Amino acid sequence: MSFLVKICVILWLLIFEMTLFICLHKLSQDMGNKLIAWIKIQELHKHPTIFFPFLLGTAIAWSGAGAGAIDWRVFAVSIVITYFITNGTFMSNEYFDYETDRINKERVGGDRVGVTTTGGTRVLVEGLLPRKQVLIASILFFVATIPLGVLLQFYLNTGVLTLPFVILGILGGWFYTAPPIKASYRGFGEVLMGIGFTIPIFAGYYVQQGFSWLPLIVALPWMVDVPALKIIREFPDYDADVAVNRRNLVVIFGREAMAPVYILLTVCSLILFVPVIFIINGLEVLLLLLPAFFLLRSLIPMTKGKWRNKDELEDICKNGFIGMLFILMALIGIFLLRGFVVSLG
Repeated sequence: MSFLVKICVILWLLIFEMTLFICLHKLSQDMGNKLIAWIKIQELHKHPTIFFPFLLGTAIAWSGAGAGAIDWRVFAVSIVITYFITNGTFMSNEYFDYETDRINKERVGGDRVGVTTTGGTRVLVEGLLPRKQVLIASILFFVATIPLGVLLQFYLNTGVLTLPFVILGILGGWFYTAPPIKASYRGFGEVLMGIGFTIPIFAGYYVQQGFSWLPLIVALPWMVDVPALKIIREFPDYDADVAVNRRNLVVIFGREAMAPVYILLTVCSLILFVPVIFIINGLEVLLLLLPAFFLLRSLIPMTKGKWRNKDELEDICKNGFIGMLFILMALIGIFLLRGFVVSLG
């Protein structure tokens, strides 16, 4: 009898351990999937569109006074603020764009999510995370920037405009898609993006060197190209935007009318390289050939009306996005090289 009891106990323990293993494995899989979803919804691949402008402002500050002029404590806190605002913005956009993303079948990239795709990350659409949790997370990221802004302005003495810059970043990121303003649904989201993506350039300079018009002059090609890219990336999302009454400029005026606007803004962005060439007056400006190459690869097919073809439009959007990023990378490289010259001199 005792032998049978032992056998039963052993079998029960084996069953219990197997059940526990299966449950823990399932739990670990769920936790792993949740973690991946939280990482994915942050759109880290698109963070350079905010980080690079801030780095450009810092590079401009360094170029005029050398590495000794940079307070690395200020730089570190500012980077964290930039990360928090960017996360808050992308997550709140995912939340408020849910209906648009859910019905968007013509997004660039299809089901793939990457740097050049449109239509969000699909995390909420696919039910990978609860929408309410994402909204709460976005709010927490925004709120967390306030004490850091106070630290910068009042402890690290970065100037009276520091906290206003932080608040502008929060409001711009939130109200881009959130009610009651919902800028991207009412025809001025493109302009808000142009301003919002330029503020980090000025802020990056300001917290190190104070007020100057120089970062704004340098930022002009970027400031013009950001709304241009936003316009062209609205082309593939047109049907979904119309369905949810998202009245961006492409929905309001139509693709035929906005195609020339994209062409004009891109040409203006290229022309606005000229002030930078005169400011630098050195061989470093040859780096601007890199963004010019990709912007032209986006621009030329547009002038030929190839945007009407879905595959051609995807290439136009991709080259436009790469060209836009290379504007920042080229300008950062130019001013870093100039800073090295100043340091060595």
